[in-house]
Amino acid sequence: MKKLSFPKVAYQILRRESKPLSAKEILNKALSENLITTSGKTPEATMWSSLYLDIQRNGTNSRFIQIGKDRFGLREWDASVLKEEITNNIEHISTKVQLGFPKSIVGDPINFEGLQYAPLNEQGVIFLFGKLHNDLGIILEAIQVSYPDAKGRRKTPKSWKDVWIEFEYRSSAFKLHGHDPNQCDLIVCWEHDWEDCPLEVIELRKVIEKRFENSRQFHL
Repeated sequence: MKKLSFPKVAYQILRRESKPLSAKEILNKALSENLITTSGKTPEATMWSSLYLDIQRNGTNSRFIQIGKDRFGLREWDASVLKEEITNNIEHISTKVQLGFPKSIVGDPINFEGLQYAPLNEQGVIFLFGKLHNDLGIILEAIQVSYPDAKGRRKTPKSWKDVWIEFEYRSSAFKLHGHDPNQCDLIVCWEHDWEDCPLEVIELRKVIEKRFENSRQFHL
């Protein structure tokens, strides 16, 4: 039997299940039913990226819609099918607001290309990397929800080489999270605090300091 592409398999499963599913749930069902064959190290990430890119490339013509960070449904569904999922997301956000999650904590002022303050978390590191990736000679092909965080290519004298990237606020978090260094090439962080790190590390703090070493705008 001819194997289907990831989007075609996802469409088939979502249409049958008639409810939103995560990329992992879709993948597990596809593998258990022998609908796809994959030899990749991160098939869950491949499924997520396939659906995400389908939505990004095709817009309203995509058969899929994304609900939250990692839930996918079908555009053809009646709104009532998605009501429970949307309600759950709204309740989750409302709970965070009611618990009084901090809104005004910021990092040190850097005022760099629209980013007023230094990152305080991994999301800030990813945003800042997006501002600096050209200077670092790296382009991204995909950002995913599973480890490692991103697949990119890095410029060499003669070509562009594959590079797997993990984003962390501090480089030591890589070890704390129990990540396998054999499945990653590069850590991008704000603060490099792991002395015996087995991987190459790009410390964005140092990159910014170097760019602003003669500027009074940057004080840490």
